[in-house]
Amino acid sequence: MPLKFIGISQRLIENSNYFEIREALSLEWGEFFLQHLNGYLPLPLSYEIPFVEYAQRLNGTLKGIILSGGNDLNILNANQISQKRDEYEGQIITYCLEESLPLLGVCRGAQRVAEYFGANFTRSDIHIGKHSIQNLTTYQKRIVNSFHNYCIEKIREPLYGIAFAEDSTIEAFRHKYKPIFGVMWHIERENGMCDASIFEEWKKKL
Repeated sequence: MPLKFIGISQRLIENSNYFEIREALSLEWGEFFLQHLNGYLPLPLSYEIPFVEYAQRLNGTLKGIILSGGNDLNILNANQISQKRDEYEGQIITYCLEESLPLLGVCRGAQRVAEYFGANFTRSDIHIGKHSIQNLTTYQKRIVNSFHNYCIEKIREPLYGIAFAEDSTIEAFRHKYKPIFGVMWHIERENGMCDASIFEEWKKKL
């Protein structure tokens, strides 16, 4: 069976004992791949390697991208770590647009995609933990897990919202023309696949 990879961006962490910036990914992502993306291998992306290097060297075996959670956007909490991650994920989004490579943003990843297209954000204290969303595609309400302090208040074309929280902030969206999706809850965590419709749409594009 030929190898098929899905690139996944990582959280950046500054070591508290001595200065060192580390790239990290939750173990839950490994479990998620085994259960929901069997047949694909996760490829953690290092921010010191230009993304185009991955795309070129993998020679067609890179089938999709996940922008994972963790860290605030630099426009919401300016710091060196957030800036570094924002810039790298911007490279990824540009490549996915140009090459129609399927892209899924999760939590912070969804925020980064939305920001790329000029979204507005608002701070909220009610998106930590479980809360209700309404999916306009399936016409169903679901309880999802969210762990973010900043919500997407408004997105701009070519993105459009497909799921909303009770406070009318955007919990999920997609691109009108490209296989680009975003969800604000953590699909890799407990109860994260209670609404799997958007993930499944992205998966069909791989």
